[in-house]
Amino acid sequence: MPRQTAIRTIWSNERVLVVDKPSGLPCAPLSDDPEEPCLVNVLRLEEPRVMVPQGRLVREGGLVHRLDTPTRGLVLFALDQEAYDLLSAEQKRDGIVKQYRAIFPPGPARLPEGFPEYPYHDVVNECGLINSYFRSYGPKGASVRPTLDPKAKNTSPTLYTTQTEAESPESVICTLTRGFRHQVRAHLAWSGHPLLGDTRYGGPESQSFGLEAVGISFTDPSDGSYVTITL
Repeated sequence: MPRQTAIRTIWSNERVLVVDKPSGLPCAPLSDDPEEPCLVNVLRLEEPRVMVPQGRLVREGGLVHRLDTPTRGLVLFALDQEAYDLLSAEQKRDGIVKQYRAIFPPGPARLPEGFPEYPYHDVVNECGLINSYFRSYGPKGASVRPTLDPKAKNTSPTLYTTQTEAESPESVICTLTRGFRHQVRAHLAWSGHPLLGDTRYGGPESQSFGLEAVGISFTDPSDGSYVTITL
């Protein structure tokens, strides 16, 4: 059985579910084994309707988007096929807005290997946008690196944007619509502020991981209203 992990429901109706994923729990299974520990397999025991929609992979059910395994916070599920299709279409047109709290040690850090020179604002003292393409990096592409050259080898064809708003000397709120794997983690490391506990991108070791998904906004398939959920 999937490990017994308390999953807190933050908001729900008959067609949509928003839950608070714990840090350390993967969002989706890597196999068809229903006992593989992950958010989808834990939720299917509590709310079987999360498996009604058939999306990109049948085993992911109504999972609309993912968080990295160490990231804690809000994850959106559809509970029927039409709701899933509507939310997926909204996400493709950048209509679903996600907010993250990024937490890092005080003071700038050295850029990890493979990062280009950082050309944007000081995220601790200014608000602004960080834009880049991404390319795979390291053994088996386990990490990513931002690049401003869309023609660089193994580079994504899409320009990704992270909007940052200073919150404290040790945290910023990051807002994005279209997300790439490790986007916030790599963009913050690029800015000189790798996340607490994110040793992959130059952050210091810590018992906690400095990234939380604290807000999500989307159109409710039930009535067309625009909903904002926050932690």
